[in-house]
Amino acid sequence: MSRVGLLLSLTAPTRGPVEEVVLALLQRLDPADFRIALAAPAALLDSVGGDLHGVPVEMEAVQADSWLRRRDVTRLSAFIGRVRPHVVSTHAARATMVAAPLARWQGARVVETYHGSTDGSRGRLVPHRMVSRFVDRAIAVSEAARAFLVGGGYPAAKVVVVPCGRDLSGFRPGVGGDAVRRELGIERAIPLVGVFGRLEPRMGHAEMLEAWPSIVAEFPAARLLVIGDGSLRRRLEARGGDLGPAAHITFAGPRPDVARVMDAVDVVALPSLTEGLALTAIEASAMGRPVVATAIDGMPEVIREARTGRLVAAADPAALSRAIRGVLRDPLGAQRMGRAGRDFVLDRFSIERQVSSTARVYREVAGTPRRLARAA
Repeated sequence: MSRVGLLLSLTAPTRGPVEEVVLALLQRLDPADFRIALAAPAALLDSVGGDLHGVPVEMEAVQADSWLRRRDVTRLSAFIGRVRPHVVSTHAARATMVAAPLARWQGARVVETYHGSTDGSRGRLVPHRMVSRFVDRAIAVSEAARAFLVGGGYPAAKVVVVPCGRDLSGFRPGVGGDAVRRELGIERAIPLVGVFGRLEPRMGHAEMLEAWPSIVAEFPAARLLVIGDGSLRRRLEARGGDLGPAAHITFAGPRPDVARVMDAVDVVALPSLTEGLALTAIEASAMGRPVVATAIDGMPEVIREARTGRLVAAADPAALSRAIRGVLRDPLGAQRMGRAGRDFVLDRFSIERQVSSTARVYREVAGTPRRLARAA
């Protein structure tokens, strides 16, 4: 076989960390090695269309995230039949539940990538495990995710770890932090803590706001910058307002210039309660910023305690506050952490390494000789 026929299946209509991983694969897999197709909701295809300009990928608008969506299931089945891929690659539990059986019934092999959290009961894996017999290989984005899958009943021989990667070429210290501070009216000497991510319960923003008053008590001039949007925004803004103007909390909404904003802050806080990919931790470290994060899921594989940042227990505002205050008290130590974190993630979490490793799994499952994925 000259090329591997590859169909990637997504079910979420909006762009998030999982969708960015798939987008990176689409942009970087060598078309001389792979014949690529993408099945995803129309809204997502519209969102990524500009990023895929010039990329040879056949697309089908379909949201087959449940067997109850009969029309979408039928369209996905027809798309698989028309494209005739050697491998169907799924990137969410709902996608696997539908696409994996359809793929196997039509003679394709299945690679599932598990981006999910390792927190909570393994019982929720039961329906997922029922379709695991249709999966030829499962890619876990961290060692913690691999242990969770195997502990939940996945055959160990089926699971391989490919650490999540990121295109870090645009994440360079000095890319515009001073300009962002001028825009926000925050002088360079003022301690600035940044929180990045969707404003949803699992991201721990409520715990961050609970921790903040004790941080301001020690650092009265400190500012908290919240970047992102989500279902909790109004509630969190109301809670921030209750703390009063002296709390210096700014909800900046989503911003496309994440690297510039990270360049402006002194500490990146990640108070997540569950975290599958830890991409924000990778980006913040690439920016040379110390990270204070919860020690959950695969986070300890990105943040090395006391070397590149600090790790604290989840849902523990007091511990979160102590760790952030400790970093703010020691600016030279914070700089050392930031430099060590940048060196670590550039070596381990490059997108080139992830694409190359993922491409190798696709080839192995398809039974084709190994060749290198195209460099970014």
